[in-house]
Amino acid sequence: MRRALLAMAVAASPIVAEADPLRLRGDALATTASPAGLLTLEASGQQTSNLSAEAVVWVAGQPTPGQDTRGDVLVIALKAKDKKGRASGTLGRFVASIGALRPVHVDGAGGRVHLPQRFDVEAYGGVPVVPGLATSRSWDWMFGSRLSRKLGDWGSAGVAYLQQRDDAQIATEEVGFDAGAAFGKADNAAAKLAYDLAGEGVAEVSFMATHKEGSLRTDVFAVHRSPSHILPATSLFSVLGDYASERAGGTLTWKAAPRLDLGADLGARRSGTEMGPLLVGRAKLKLDDRGRSALTGEVRRDGVGADEWTGLRGAARYALTNEFGVATELELVIPDEDRGLGRVWPWALAAVSWDRGDWHAAVAAEASASPTDVRRFDVLGTLGRSWGLK
Repeated sequence: MRRALLAMAVAASPIVAEADPLRLRGDALATTASPAGLLTLEASGQQTSNLSAEAVVWVAGQPTPGQDTRGDVLVIALKAKDKKGRASGTLGRFVASIGALRPVHVDGAGGRVHLPQRFDVEAYGGVPVVPGLATSRSWDWMFGSRLSRKLGDWGSAGVAYLQQRDDAQIATEEVGFDAGAAFGKADNAAAKLAYDLAGEGVAEVSFMATHKEGSLRTDVFAVHRSPSHILPATSLFSVLGDYASERAGGTLTWKAAPRLDLGADLGARRSGTEMGPLLVGRAKLKLDDRGRSALTGEVRRDGVGADEWTGLRGAARYALTNEFGVATELELVIPDEDRGLGRVWPWALAAVSWDRGDWHAAVAAEASASPTDVRRFDVLGTLGRSWGLK
Protein backbone atom coordinates (compact mmCIF):
# COMPACT_ATOMS: atom_id res chain seq x y z
CA MET A 1 0.00 0.00 0.00
CA ARG A 2 2.73 2.46 0.89
CA ARG A 3 4.56 1.67 -2.34
CA ALA A 4 1.42 2.45 -4.38
CA LEU A 5 0.86 5.74 -2.60
CA LEU A 6 4.48 6.69 -3.13
CA ALA A 7 4.40 5.78 -6.81
CA MET A 8 1.27 7.86 -7.34
CA ALA A 9 2.66 10.81 -5.43
CA VAL A 10 5.87 10.79 -7.48
CA ALA A 11 3.93 10.44 -10.72
CA ALA A 12 1.72 13.41 -9.92
CA SER A 13 4.21 15.72 -8.21
CA PRO A 14 4.72 19.05 -10.01
CA ILE A 15 7.75 21.30 -10.21
CA VAL A 16 7.18 24.37 -8.01
CA ALA A 17 8.88 27.63 -8.88
CA GLU A 18 11.70 28.36 -6.45
CA ALA A 19 11.33 32.11 -6.94
CA ASP A 20 8.04 32.32 -5.06
CA PRO A 21 8.56 33.63 -1.52
CA LEU A 22 5.51 31.63 -0.36
CA ARG A 23 4.68 28.16 -1.67
CA LEU A 24 1.62 26.17 -0.67
CA ARG A 25 0.66 22.62 -1.60
CA GLY A 26 -2.27 20.43 -0.66
CA ASP A 27 -2.72 16.72 -1.45
CA ALA A 28 -5.73 14.54 -0.71
CA LEU A 29 -5.27 10.77 -0.94
CA ALA A 30 -7.92 8.08 -0.60
CA THR A 31 -8.00 4.28 -0.75
CA THR A 32 -10.73 1.65 -0.71
CA ALA A 33 -8.71 -0.33 1.85
CA SER A 34 -10.60 0.12 5.18
CA PRO A 35 -11.53 2.74 3.53
CA ALA A 36 -9.21 5.53 4.61
CA GLY A 37 -8.06 8.97 3.53
CA LEU A 38 -5.16 11.32 4.05
CA LEU A 39 -4.92 15.09 3.61
CA THR A 40 -1.46 16.69 3.56
CA LEU A 41 -0.84 20.45 3.55
CA GLU A 42 2.63 21.91 3.01
CA ALA A 43 3.77 25.53 3.15
CA SER A 44 7.21 27.09 2.83
CA GLY A 45 8.39 30.63 2.33
CA GLN A 46 11.49 32.79 2.11
CA GLN A 47 10.77 36.11 3.82
CA THR A 48 14.32 37.33 3.24
CA SER A 49 17.60 35.69 2.25
CA ASN A 50 18.22 35.07 5.97
CA LEU A 51 14.73 34.10 7.20
CA SER A 52 12.51 31.22 6.06
CA ALA A 53 9.67 29.08 7.39
CA GLU A 54 8.08 25.72 6.59
CA ALA A 55 5.11 23.68 7.78
CA VAL A 56 3.69 20.23 7.01
CA VAL A 57 0.29 19.19 8.43
CA TRP A 58 -1.59 15.94 7.79
CA VAL A 59 -5.02 14.63 8.68
CA ALA A 60 -5.88 10.92 8.34
CA GLY A 61 -9.43 9.65 8.52
CA GLN A 62 -10.86 6.13 8.80
CA PRO A 63 -14.59 5.69 9.40
CA THR A 64 -14.25 3.16 12.19
CA PRO A 65 -16.85 3.26 15.00
CA GLY A 66 -15.42 4.74 18.16
CA GLN A 67 -12.40 6.30 16.45
CA ASP A 68 -11.93 9.97 15.63
CA THR A 69 -10.27 11.52 12.61
CA ARG A 70 -6.64 12.09 13.49
CA GLY A 71 -4.45 15.02 12.56
CA ASP A 72 -0.94 16.08 13.36
CA VAL A 73 1.69 18.69 12.63
CA LEU A 74 4.83 17.02 11.30
CA VAL A 75 6.95 20.13 10.83
CA ILE A 76 6.36 23.79 11.68
CA ALA A 77 9.60 25.68 11.99
CA LEU A 78 11.16 29.11 11.57
CA LYS A 79 14.74 29.20 10.30
CA ALA A 80 17.17 32.10 10.41
CA LYS A 81 20.85 32.71 9.65
CA ASP A 82 23.18 35.70 9.66
CA LYS A 83 24.30 37.33 6.43
CA LYS A 84 27.79 35.82 6.54
CA GLY A 85 26.53 32.31 7.31
CA ARG A 86 28.40 32.06 10.61
CA ALA A 87 25.32 31.18 12.67
CA SER A 88 21.91 29.65 12.00
CA GLY A 89 18.93 28.63 14.11
CA THR A 90 15.63 26.74 13.99
CA LEU A 91 12.59 27.26 16.20
CA GLY A 92 9.44 25.09 16.30
CA ARG A 93 8.79 21.42 15.49
CA PHE A 94 11.46 19.74 13.38
CA VAL A 95 13.61 16.63 12.97
CA ALA A 96 17.07 17.10 14.47
CA SER A 97 19.91 14.95 13.10
CA ILE A 98 23.51 15.82 13.96
CA GLY A 99 26.67 13.75 13.68
CA ALA A 100 26.36 10.08 14.62
CA LEU A 101 23.33 10.64 16.89
CA ARG A 102 19.97 9.13 16.03
CA PRO A 103 17.44 11.50 14.39
CA VAL A 104 14.83 12.83 16.84
CA HIS A 105 11.50 14.62 16.39
CA VAL A 106 11.48 17.58 18.76
CA ASP A 107 9.44 20.63 19.77
CA GLY A 108 12.06 23.19 20.67
CA ALA A 109 15.00 25.09 19.23
CA GLY A 110 18.32 24.31 17.61
CA GLY A 111 21.25 26.14 16.13
CA ARG A 112 24.75 26.01 14.69
CA VAL A 113 27.67 28.41 15.18
CA HIS A 114 30.99 28.55 13.31
CA LEU A 115 33.85 29.28 15.71
CA PRO A 116 37.47 30.29 15.09
CA GLN A 117 40.08 27.62 14.37
CA ARG A 118 37.62 25.71 12.11
CA PHE A 119 35.42 24.56 15.00
CA ASP A 120 31.62 24.20 14.71
CA VAL A 121 29.10 23.83 17.54
CA GLU A 122 25.59 22.43 17.00
CA ALA A 123 22.89 22.00 19.64
CA TYR A 124 19.16 21.48 20.05
CA GLY A 125 16.80 21.13 22.98
CA GLY A 126 13.11 20.74 23.72
CA VAL A 127 10.48 18.11 24.37
CA PRO A 128 9.98 14.89 22.33
CA VAL A 129 7.10 14.96 19.88
CA VAL A 130 4.29 12.57 20.82
CA PRO A 131 1.79 11.14 18.27
CA GLY A 132 -1.39 13.07 17.70
CA LEU A 133 -2.05 16.56 18.97
CA ALA A 134 -1.54 15.63 22.62
CA THR A 135 1.07 17.38 24.73
CA SER A 136 3.90 15.57 26.46
CA ARG A 137 4.42 15.48 30.22
CA SER A 138 6.19 18.33 32.00
CA TRP A 139 9.31 16.28 32.72
CA ASP A 140 9.83 14.91 29.21
CA TRP A 141 12.74 16.67 27.50
CA MET A 142 15.81 16.09 25.36
CA PHE A 143 19.08 17.82 24.60
CA GLY A 144 21.71 17.13 21.97
CA SER A 145 24.96 18.82 20.95
CA ARG A 146 27.97 18.27 18.69
CA LEU A 147 31.43 19.75 18.49
CA SER A 148 33.30 19.27 15.22
CA ARG A 149 36.40 20.54 13.49
CA LYS A 150 37.32 20.74 9.83
CA LEU A 151 40.56 19.02 8.89
CA GLY A 152 42.09 21.08 6.15
CA ASP A 153 40.08 21.05 2.93
CA TRP A 154 39.65 17.28 2.87
CA GLY A 155 37.71 16.19 5.96
CA SER A 156 36.17 16.76 9.37
CA ALA A 157 35.60 14.96 12.66
CA GLY A 158 33.13 15.45 15.48
CA VAL A 159 31.81 14.19 18.79
CA ALA A 160 28.16 14.47 19.87
CA TYR A 161 26.06 13.83 22.97
CA LEU A 162 22.32 13.15 23.40
CA GLN A 163 20.19 12.81 26.53
CA GLN A 164 16.44 12.20 26.59
CA ARG A 165 14.34 11.94 29.73
CA ASP A 166 10.90 10.37 30.14
CA ASP A 167 9.06 11.68 33.20
CA ALA A 168 12.44 12.89 34.51
CA GLN A 169 13.99 9.41 34.13
CA ILE A 170 16.76 8.83 31.59
CA ALA A 171 15.30 7.06 28.54
CA THR A 172 18.20 7.64 26.15
CA GLU A 173 21.78 8.74 26.68
CA GLU A 174 24.17 8.45 23.78
CA VAL A 175 27.56 9.65 22.61
CA GLY A 176 28.52 9.60 18.96
CA PHE A 177 31.74 9.99 16.97
CA ASP A 178 31.87 10.74 13.25
CA ALA A 179 34.57 11.45 10.70
CA GLY A 180 34.67 11.96 6.97
CA ALA A 181 37.28 12.58 4.28
CA ALA A 182 37.30 13.40 0.59
CA PHE A 183 40.25 12.21 -1.50
CA GLY A 184 39.94 14.42 -4.53
CA LYS A 185 36.73 14.63 -6.55
CA ALA A 186 36.33 10.88 -7.09
CA ASP A 187 36.75 9.31 -3.65
CA ASN A 188 35.32 9.89 -0.19
CA ALA A 189 34.80 7.92 3.01
CA ALA A 190 32.83 8.38 6.23
CA ALA A 191 32.50 6.47 9.51
CA LYS A 192 30.18 6.75 12.52
CA LEU A 193 30.08 5.22 15.99
CA ALA A 194 27.21 5.61 18.47
CA TYR A 195 27.58 4.32 22.04
CA ASP A 196 24.61 3.86 24.39
CA LEU A 197 25.60 5.27 27.79
CA ALA A 198 22.33 4.26 29.47
CA GLY A 199 22.62 0.59 28.44
CA GLU A 200 26.40 0.56 28.17
CA GLY A 201 26.90 -0.89 24.73
CA VAL A 202 27.57 -0.03 21.10
CA ALA A 203 24.33 1.07 19.42
CA GLU A 204 25.56 1.50 15.85
CA VAL A 205 28.76 1.42 13.81
CA SER A 206 28.85 2.26 10.13
CA PHE A 207 31.42 2.79 7.39
CA MET A 208 30.83 3.98 3.83
CA ALA A 209 33.23 4.73 0.98
CA THR A 210 32.71 5.84 -2.63
CA HIS A 211 34.96 5.66 -5.67
CA LYS A 212 34.15 7.08 -9.11
CA GLU A 213 36.00 6.29 -12.29
CA GLY A 214 34.48 7.38 -15.55
CA SER A 215 30.93 6.05 -15.86
CA LEU A 216 31.39 3.51 -13.03
CA ARG A 217 30.67 4.27 -9.38
CA THR A 218 31.52 1.87 -6.54
CA ASP A 219 30.12 2.15 -3.00
CA VAL A 220 31.28 -0.03 -0.10
CA PHE A 221 29.40 -0.18 3.20
CA ALA A 222 29.35 -2.00 6.53
CA VAL A 223 26.74 -1.41 9.27
CA HIS A 224 26.23 -2.91 12.73
CA ARG A 225 23.09 -2.11 14.75
CA SER A 226 21.99 -3.31 18.19
CA PRO A 227 18.23 -2.73 18.75
CA SER A 228 18.43 -2.89 22.54
CA HIS A 229 20.87 0.02 22.50
CA ILE A 230 18.95 2.04 19.91
CA LEU A 231 15.49 1.79 21.51
CA PRO A 232 14.79 3.94 24.58
CA ALA A 233 15.59 2.33 27.93
CA THR A 234 11.86 2.49 28.75
CA SER A 235 10.91 0.37 25.71
CA LEU A 236 9.69 -3.16 26.42
CA PHE A 237 11.59 -4.47 23.39
CA SER A 238 14.89 -3.32 24.87
CA VAL A 239 14.62 -5.84 27.71
CA LEU A 240 13.33 -8.82 25.70
CA GLY A 241 16.57 -9.51 23.89
CA ASP A 242 19.37 -8.05 21.84
CA TYR A 243 19.39 -9.46 18.30
CA ALA A 244 22.16 -7.42 16.73
CA SER A 245 22.21 -7.16 12.94
CA GLU A 246 24.97 -6.48 10.47
CA ARG A 247 25.03 -5.62 6.79
CA ALA A 248 28.11 -5.41 4.61
CA GLY A 249 28.75 -5.29 0.90
CA GLY A 250 29.08 -3.02 -2.09
CA THR A 251 27.05 -1.33 -4.81
CA LEU A 252 28.12 -0.93 -8.44
CA THR A 253 26.42 1.67 -10.66
CA TRP A 254 27.35 1.86 -14.33
CA LYS A 255 26.06 4.33 -16.89
CA ALA A 256 26.29 1.90 -19.77
CA ALA A 257 24.73 4.32 -22.28
CA PRO A 258 23.30 7.86 -22.17
CA ARG A 259 19.87 6.45 -21.32
CA LEU A 260 20.80 3.09 -19.76
CA ASP A 261 21.83 2.66 -16.12
CA LEU A 262 22.88 -0.72 -14.70
CA GLY A 263 23.46 -1.52 -11.04
CA ALA A 264 24.18 -4.37 -8.65
CA ASP A 265 24.30 -4.84 -4.88
CA LEU A 266 26.58 -7.57 -3.56
CA GLY A 267 26.57 -8.24 0.15
CA ALA A 268 25.31 -10.21 3.12
CA ARG A 269 23.38 -9.59 6.31
CA ARG A 270 23.32 -11.23 9.72
CA SER A 271 20.57 -11.25 12.33
CA GLY A 272 21.34 -12.97 15.60
CA THR A 273 23.25 -16.10 14.62
CA GLU A 274 21.77 -16.47 11.12
CA MET A 275 23.31 -15.26 7.86
CA GLY A 276 21.64 -14.38 4.59
CA PRO A 277 22.49 -12.95 1.15
CA LEU A 278 21.87 -9.42 -0.05
CA LEU A 279 22.02 -9.60 -3.85
CA VAL A 280 20.33 -7.16 -6.23
CA GLY A 281 20.59 -6.57 -9.96
CA ARG A 282 18.79 -3.60 -11.54
CA ALA A 283 18.48 -1.84 -14.87
CA LYS A 284 16.79 1.39 -15.97
CA LEU A 285 16.24 2.45 -19.58
CA LYS A 286 15.05 6.02 -20.20
CA LEU A 287 12.84 6.34 -23.25
CA ASP A 288 13.38 10.10 -23.55
CA ASP A 289 16.06 12.62 -22.57
CA ARG A 290 14.10 13.87 -19.52
CA GLY A 291 13.36 10.38 -18.24
CA ARG A 292 9.58 10.94 -18.11
CA SER A 293 9.16 7.58 -19.84
CA ALA A 294 11.26 4.68 -18.61
CA LEU A 295 11.51 0.92 -18.18
CA THR A 296 13.03 -0.59 -15.03
CA GLY A 297 13.74 -4.14 -13.91
CA GLU A 298 15.13 -5.71 -10.76
CA VAL A 299 16.10 -9.13 -9.44
CA ARG A 300 16.62 -9.52 -5.68
CA ARG A 301 17.80 -12.25 -3.31
CA ASP A 302 17.19 -11.35 0.32
CA GLY A 303 16.20 -12.63 3.75
CA VAL A 304 17.87 -14.38 6.65
CA GLY A 305 17.73 -18.05 7.62
CA ALA A 306 14.35 -19.66 7.04
CA ASP A 307 12.92 -16.36 5.71
CA GLU A 308 15.06 -16.11 2.58
CA TRP A 309 13.27 -15.21 -0.67
CA THR A 310 13.79 -14.30 -4.31
CA GLY A 311 12.04 -11.31 -5.86
CA LEU A 312 11.40 -10.09 -9.40
CA ARG A 313 10.22 -6.58 -10.24
CA GLY A 314 9.36 -4.85 -13.49
CA ALA A 315 7.97 -1.34 -14.03
CA ALA A 316 7.08 0.87 -16.97
CA ARG A 317 6.27 4.57 -17.05
CA TYR A 318 5.14 6.34 -20.22
CA ALA A 319 4.22 9.98 -20.82
CA LEU A 320 1.31 10.01 -23.26
CA THR A 321 1.29 13.82 -23.46
CA ASN A 322 2.69 16.69 -21.40
CA GLU A 323 -0.33 16.29 -19.10
CA PHE A 324 -1.14 12.56 -19.02
CA GLY A 325 1.02 9.62 -18.07
CA VAL A 326 0.49 5.92 -17.40
CA ALA A 327 2.48 3.54 -15.24
CA THR A 328 2.41 -0.13 -14.36
CA GLU A 329 4.41 -2.28 -12.00
CA LEU A 330 4.61 -5.99 -11.18
CA GLU A 331 6.41 -7.74 -8.33
CA LEU A 332 6.76 -11.45 -7.60
CA VAL A 333 8.13 -12.74 -4.30
CA ILE A 334 9.11 -16.42 -4.15
CA PRO A 335 9.88 -17.67 -0.61
CA ASP A 336 12.24 -20.61 -0.13
CA GLU A 337 9.75 -22.32 2.19
CA ASP A 338 6.03 -22.55 1.40
CA ARG A 339 4.73 -22.95 4.97
CA GLY A 340 1.26 -23.37 3.49
CA LEU A 341 1.02 -19.66 2.54
CA GLY A 342 1.64 -20.03 -1.20
CA ARG A 343 4.68 -20.49 -3.43
CA VAL A 344 4.45 -17.09 -5.15
CA TRP A 345 3.20 -13.75 -3.79
CA PRO A 346 2.33 -11.34 -6.64
CA TRP A 347 1.72 -7.60 -6.43
CA ALA A 348 0.59 -5.47 -9.39
CA LEU A 349 -0.25 -1.81 -9.90
CA ALA A 350 -1.65 0.19 -12.83
CA ALA A 351 -1.92 3.98 -12.58
CA VAL A 352 -2.90 7.03 -14.63
CA SER A 353 -1.62 10.50 -13.70
CA TRP A 354 -2.59 14.00 -14.79
CA ASP A 355 -0.51 17.15 -14.30
CA ARG A 356 -1.61 20.55 -15.57
CA GLY A 357 -0.10 23.66 -14.13
CA ASP A 358 -0.84 23.83 -10.42
CA TRP A 359 -3.20 20.84 -10.46
CA HIS A 360 -2.09 17.22 -10.28
CA ALA A 361 -4.04 13.98 -9.86
CA ALA A 362 -3.62 10.23 -10.14
CA VAL A 363 -5.71 7.08 -9.79
CA ALA A 364 -4.41 3.54 -9.43
CA ALA A 365 -5.67 -0.02 -9.07
CA GLU A 366 -3.67 -2.43 -6.93
CA ALA A 367 -3.99 -6.23 -6.70
CA SER A 368 -1.93 -8.58 -4.56
CA ALA A 369 -1.67 -11.86 -2.68
CA SER A 370 0.42 -12.29 0.46
CA PRO A 371 0.79 -14.41 3.61
CA THR A 372 -1.99 -12.35 5.21
CA ASP A 373 -4.38 -12.07 2.23
CA VAL A 374 -5.27 -14.82 -0.24
CA ARG A 375 -6.27 -12.05 -2.66
CA ARG A 376 -6.76 -8.33 -2.33
CA PHE A 377 -7.86 -5.50 -4.63
CA ASP A 378 -7.71 -1.79 -3.82
CA VAL A 379 -8.27 1.47 -5.66
CA LEU A 380 -6.27 4.54 -4.69
CA GLY A 381 -6.60 8.16 -5.72
CA THR A 382 -4.85 11.46 -5.11
CA LEU A 383 -5.73 15.05 -5.95
CA GLY A 384 -3.43 17.98 -5.24
CA ARG A 385 -2.87 21.64 -5.98
CA SER A 386 0.09 23.99 -5.52
CA TRP A 387 0.08 27.74 -5.09
CA GLY A 388 2.96 30.17 -5.51
CA LEU A 389 2.25 33.58 -3.96
CA LYS A 390 4.50 36.56 -4.56
